[in-house]
Formats: sequence, C-alpha cells, structure tokens
Amino acid sequence: MKKALWITCGVRGNAGDALLHDVTRELFAGRIDLDLRVVSSPEYLSKGAPSPENVVIGPGGLFVQTNSSRHLHAKLAKQWDRFESSQFSLWSTGILQAPTPDEVAAVRRVTSRAPQIVVRATREADFIRQVGPVTSPEWAPCASLFTDRLSDATAAHRDVVVVNFDSFLFTPDNIADHPLRRFADFAAAHGLEVRSMVNASGDSNRQMLDLFPLIDIDEPYFGDLLRAEKEGREFHEGFNEALSRHPSFAQRYADCRFAFGKRLHGWLPFLAFDKPAAFIGMGARRGMPKDYFGDDEFLCAVPRATTMTHRQLEQTADRMIATLSRFIAQEDRLAARIAARREELWAQLQSQADAFADALR
Repeated sequence: MKKALWITCGVRGNAGDALLHDVTRELFAGRIDLDLRVVSSPEYLSKGAPSPENVVIGPGGLFVQTNSSRHLHAKLAKQWDRFESSQFSLWSTGILQAPTPDEVAAVRRVTSRAPQIVVRATREADFIRQVGPVTSPEWAPCASLFTDRLSDATAAHRDVVVVNFDSFLFTPDNIADHPLRRFADFAAAHGLEVRSMVNASGDSNRQMLDLFPLIDIDEPYFGDLLRAEKEGREFHEGFNEALSRHPSFAQRYADCRFAFGKRLHGWLPFLAFDKPAAFIGMGARRGMPKDYFGDDEFLCAVPRATTMTHRQLEQTADRMIATLSRFIAQEDRLAARIAARREELWAQLQSQADAFADALR
C-alpha cells in the first residue's frame, strides 16, 4: 500500500469539515496508508522526518481564500525545501473563486507539480484552469454524499426540516415580523418542525435560534456557546472543544425529512440518507446541484446579501415555502431519485478513489 502525507482540515473550526475528514479517511482506508496532518498544525514535517514521496491536499475549502488556505501555503513555504522531491495531489478541494494576487504563486507552485487534481464542482475546475497550465482537473462526487456508507450513522424519519442559515438574515430589527416565520408556520401546518444546523461561525445568532432551535444532537454541545454569541478566538476555542466531544458528525444529517442548507455541508450530506434537500447558499456553489443531478431540482435560489431588505427576505420565504411544498408532495419520488443517482455516483467514486491511490508513487 502506498503512503501519503495527507493535509486535511481535520476536526476543527467547522462541523461539516469534521464530517468530511471522517468520511474521506474511511473512503481511503485500505487504499492509502494515510499520514494525516491537520492544516493548522505548527509544521507538517517534524525535524529529521524524511521528505514524503506523496503529499495529498484536501478535501474541503483549504486551498484558496480561506483561513485554512493561509495556514496551508504559509507552512508549505516555510518547509518547501523539504518538499522539493514530493509529488502533490489535490483531492476534492475547494477553489470556488480566483486566487488573490498574493496567492497565485503559492497555488501555482503546488498545481504545477500535481498530476492528479480532483474537484467536487465543475466551477472549481474552471478556476483551477485559470491559475495557469496545470493537470486537467477531474470531477468526482464529494465523499460526504455517501455518509451513510462511510460511517455508522443510521437513518431516522422524524418530522423535522433542518435549516442551515446565514446569521445576517436575522437582526433585532427584523425578527419580530421576520418573513421566515411564514416558512415555520407553513412547515407546522404540515406537521413539521423547523430546526437549525450550525456548522461554523456565521451560521447563527440568538434571534435565529429563538425562531429555529438547534437540532437535538447538537444542543448539549453547542447550545450554550452559540446563545452566548461569543466572537473571535473565544468562539473558536469553545466551538473546537465542543467538536472534540461531539458523538457523531454523521448522525446530525440522518434524523429529519427535509433540509435547506447555505453551506455545502449544510446540504449535501442530507442526500446521503435520501432526504430531499435544497441548496440555498452562495452563488459560487449554485451549480453543484446540477453537477450531481443534472438539473436544479435540489437548488432553491434565494436572495443573498449581507444586508437583506424586507422584500428580499419575503422572496426567500416564498421560494423556500414553494420548494418545501414540492418536497412534501413529491417526497417518495425525490427520495427514489436520490437513491438511484447515488448508486451511480458511488460506483464512480469507488473507481476514482482506486485510480487516485494507484497513481501515487
């Protein structure tokens, strides 16, 4: 079995990345001898350690314009002479916007020596090609789409709609007559309760949590911290400590009927349990439902701005209500469609993971 020094987000900062860390490690168990490094580690190679033949970076948003990417490129640069003979590979990593001018050289230094670049969105491939002459990127489904197969989580069927929102949607000024109250009322009229999933900073505030309480599995670990609305280092230390105690990142996605998510991992892993889920997040990711399913059946294109007008919030509520109405009416068909497509994509991912491992030195 070939060995690789694998740099990953790890269990820190973002509960979705923590899930991704777990399922990717399981996917490659028996394929690659993984020498894991967390991107925030002080250094990737200890003094006296041999230079690795293979270095894999990914999965997740740790390559361009994130806090993780700043860690990654700074630490690679600091020890670059020890990676001179290494072959780099990128696995399912996020490049959803062009690198900043300061990042371009660091990104090119890696991509120019990466014979394998696997992305999880076609838009990511477009941005990689803009960096300069590189290996042609290959699309593969994100391993989180198969959380059911790559974890011990078990599906349950509770009358819950899970939502993953931006905190800026909810303010003290708009909460009293917030249009998303209509979404909650619509769900309740159909016997459904709306609950919040919080994966990282920026996903909640007290106004939102009063309207949409946390999912049950998260409340004992994140509840007090999130309602205290701590910021900066104090928040991140508390959130990482809660992540270290959390019983199952995978089970968070298994106990509902429907979901709406603004993060990739506030959306995609619900589909792993054949739950109809709609993406409501950033424009850069709105091509992903089509990447996975060939159309926009699992996209709910809502307005998104850091300062939302009441009219934009009304549009958000209207579109989410329309999508939830369709999900309720067509639940069985949608679940069957998800299951059938995942069978196809699972076979594809298995083949791609084998080829990725085989191509290492």
